[in-house]
Amino acid sequence: MDADTSGTATKGTRKAGRAILGSTVVTSALTVVSRVVGLVREQVRGYYLGTGMESDAFGIASTIPNMLRRLFAEGAMTAAFVPVFTSLRTDGDREQLSRFFSGFMTLFVLLMAGVTMLGVLAAEPLVRHVFAGRFDEVPGKVELTAGLAQVMFPYLFLVSVAAIVQATLNSFRIFGPSAFSPVLLSVVNIGAVVLFADRFENAAWALAVGFLAGGALQTAFQIPFLRGKGIRFRPTLAGFRDPAVRAVARTFLPGVFSAGIYQINVTVSQVIATSLDPGSVASLQYSLRMQELVLGVFAVSVATVVLPAMSEQAHEGRIGELKDTLRFSVGLLGFVTIPASAGLMLLATPIIELLFQYGRFDVESTRMTVFALHFHTAGIFFIAMQRNVVQVFYAQKDTKTPTVIAAVVMVAHVVLCYALAVPLRQGGIAAAGSIAAALNVALLYVVLRRRIGGLGTRALSLSLGRTLAATAAMAALVGVPVALGAFDGVGRWTLAWRLLGTIGAGIAVFAVAARLLRSEELNEFARLVRRRLRRTGSP
Repeated sequence: MDADTSGTATKGTRKAGRAILGSTVVTSALTVVSRVVGLVREQVRGYYLGTGMESDAFGIASTIPNMLRRLFAEGAMTAAFVPVFTSLRTDGDREQLSRFFSGFMTLFVLLMAGVTMLGVLAAEPLVRHVFAGRFDEVPGKVELTAGLAQVMFPYLFLVSVAAIVQATLNSFRIFGPSAFSPVLLSVVNIGAVVLFADRFENAAWALAVGFLAGGALQTAFQIPFLRGKGIRFRPTLAGFRDPAVRAVARTFLPGVFSAGIYQINVTVSQVIATSLDPGSVASLQYSLRMQELVLGVFAVSVATVVLPAMSEQAHEGRIGELKDTLRFSVGLLGFVTIPASAGLMLLATPIIELLFQYGRFDVESTRMTVFALHFHTAGIFFIAMQRNVVQVFYAQKDTKTPTVIAAVVMVAHVVLCYALAVPLRQGGIAAAGSIAAALNVALLYVVLRRRIGGLGTRALSLSLGRTLAATAAMAALVGVPVALGAFDGVGRWTLAWRLLGTIGAGIAVFAVAARLLRSEELNEFARLVRRRLRRTGSP
């Protein structure tokens, strides 16, 4: 174990850490709203589609453009764009910044328009020969999947443009609009299904159309905030000659694979699941939504907030502060995701029953989803940490190293999927993803430590140890009603109240235990709350 080379945090470092925490809390609060509404969207999907043929078809049809979105926009392109944009913004040349943005966006729009058109044309053979698995055993299932994919491919273009607008706003430390815009997507999606499901052959078509309308609104909503910072898009082909745009391209090309490793692994999982029992694709996706609910509430917010901060620190050569930011953010991630994972694993069955067991989502659907969720939950902390650690490489404009590591992890993940899917079915696929995430983190961390020196591992280990101890106390309490069968065979309202009471008691026990263990993260949260209250109470 390496020494804590970060030492005692300087006053400036503590201030930066609190700024990160403050931005993260604001972003997380909006993300909570977004994820809750997104969960309602999944409940609507479960009610109308369950885990039947239409749900499997929609699951694969939405996976294809979403995979490309993560690769081209939210993954590699954002990781390549933010450090360059942040460097230009820090240097203070607003004219050069505007030229770079317009040149980059012109080329990016052309790229995504081309990818989208190719996707629409290739959807049918892509589904039939790559993604369908055993879908052809059910009459009409392949055709339905291909048709839905064609309808949903333009969503890739809309949401990719929205992702770059979001990255630009984040570079200005404006996180609210982008964190809220997914709410609009989900609301439009829910409305489309509830209002128009009866007008289509099945509700999956209404869901697909809702994604298109929601994607357009999600993009349009953010543009006024961008104009408010003086950034305007003027189509130009001058980006071909702009050194900054070329720098993004050089970073982007290898980063397509590395930044999208999580989504690639998810997609591989979905493809393998198509060869399993009917309903496996849908149950894995419902389970993933619960995993992403935990990740999205805090982990994604931390990664979003720290990339601009790390980019500035790397650009200005403040490596000590960069390491402190990494240690602080990983500690925050552990403080939130570890107890959340334990609670979700213990309460998986009553939570899935309460949230999804309506309409066509029956007892068997719950059983399949819960089985996958237990294995997905085990990887939450590692996925969150991977998203955070890789930001250090991106802040230093290095995507080559994560690419090499991603290649190793990709092979391991595919092998694990095939090996574990036989004995554990969809649970084995979920377990493979969790193991691959842990391997990815381990390799990234080792390489980073060799490159920039000690990362404060001792201090981080103590912090995570305190979080684990507090989580154990919480789990002991939460496990009691589960063991006594308090959630079995009760009405929906009784189930809801008992779940809320158990979760509330678990959070209280965790907070008290963390306080007794002198958790640094709990103290930072408490300071933030006190500062907010003082500001609210001041005249």
